[in-house]
Amino acid sequence: MKQALKERIDAASGWRAEVEHAHPERAWIADVMAIHDSGRRLAFEVQLSAQSEDEYIRRSQRYVDAGVGPVWIIPEDHDEFRVPLPMIVTGFGKSSNLPQAPRALMDLAYYQPLFGKRDRVGAAVDAVLDPTFHWPHGTPKHQLEKFAQLERMKAKAAAAKLAREEEGAELRRLAEEKAALKAAEKLAREEEAAEMRRLAEEKAALKAAEAEARFIASATAPAATDVRPIIAPNCIWASEVRCVEAGHPMIIWRSTKPTTPPTPADTTWRPPSENFDNGRAHVDAWLAAAGSTLAKAKVYQVRGQPMRRTFVCPECQQIIQGRWVSALPPAKWTLIADESVTSAEARDMLYRKTLDQQTQAPEKPRPARLPMQVEENDWRFIGPRRKPFWITETGTEGLPYRLAAKKAHAERMERLRANPRYRVSPNGFRFDCTDCGMMFEDDNEGIHADRGCLGPGARSRGWR
Repeated sequence: MKQALKERIDAASGWRAEVEHAHPERAWIADVMAIHDSGRRLAFEVQLSAQSEDEYIRRSQRYVDAGVGPVWIIPEDHDEFRVPLPMIVTGFGKSSNLPQAPRALMDLAYYQPLFGKRDRVGAAVDAVLDPTFHWPHGTPKHQLEKFAQLERMKAKAAAAKLAREEEGAELRRLAEEKAALKAAEKLAREEEAAEMRRLAEEKAALKAAEAEARFIASATAPAATDVRPIIAPNCIWASEVRCVEAGHPMIIWRSTKPTTPPTPADTTWRPPSENFDNGRAHVDAWLAAAGSTLAKAKVYQVRGQPMRRTFVCPECQQIIQGRWVSALPPAKWTLIADESVTSAEARDMLYRKTLDQQTQAPEKPRPARLPMQVEENDWRFIGPRRKPFWITETGTEGLPYRLAAKKAHAERMERLRANPRYRVSPNGFRFDCTDCGMMFEDDNEGIHADRGCLGPGARSRGWR
């Protein structure tokens, strides 16, 4: 290999080679030293045995320090090295067969890292000897410094990344703690709000109970106890009560009999309709008979469904709760209207005016309506409709002709369905011809009859 390199270098213009060229102080001995007329020197080192990367770097830097460019002649590429070096790959090792002539080694072809492609060894040597050749990666020492700097940068980036991850983990932990604290505070606020609502409900219930107690305590039987119940078609009970806020006196009434204790139906008691529609006049009559100046409670319609009514104070418009009315004991009520003393004559006297009002003037005769003209195509038409034209106007000759034509059409369709040359569609009115693959409708067999569709020019005539 050294001889082959010497011959190749000597053949290059301006170059000469020396084998086993030694340093003046014998610091190193180059296998083949290429010397140019300009003074440029290249040391070709034939390295057939294994060598570490650090040794390659040390020996290369030694040549660089002496002003010599190192070029390594190696059997295989070392792409795993951290530092790229000028290398010519030959594929020629210690166990390779020797050629008859040394120059044959220059014709070996292998992947050359100098070019990034497969090429001959001689071409790689010529490329290194070319005056324009330049090694762009720098000296081994410079590359090691760059590599170390890059490693330091990577380590710094990894440390910064680890610090960011730790910082992110710490921020997430703080955020989780903050969220947990916020959730705990929210739960505490909800519990506090629930406790406040419970206390407010208890306070409202206590206040309602106190108001109900004051209302029941204020209720008494009407003072005019010596006045007998008036005559009425139904029984009415009355009680004198006071509004809870201002204490205004008023009289309330009911047509359902008071019970003790209240029945479940009475727990949500509201004055029924008859208390307002039929009871007010009897209450006014009883107050007039008793000579009482007690104010009568007003009636208020409660919002919502179903529609309900209740009593309100005539002075301050305060609502009298229905459950308060139902909670009054029987001793608080006085019967002011009774139907037990009502006779037929009394009822006639009470409702004579109503019976008199039933007599009305005779109804005036209404004007007669004009008959409405409606056509047969109108949806409001009622009655027999005219028969279709084909039933009434065909006569004795047209109808038999139509029936015969219909029968002939049906027979032709049956023959087509029975023909094995045709495939019938699901609707029964289209046929596919198995001879030519075309289709025809109804009984328009046309050129498909008797296999006429296979004749010359049949398809060009546009049959389907």
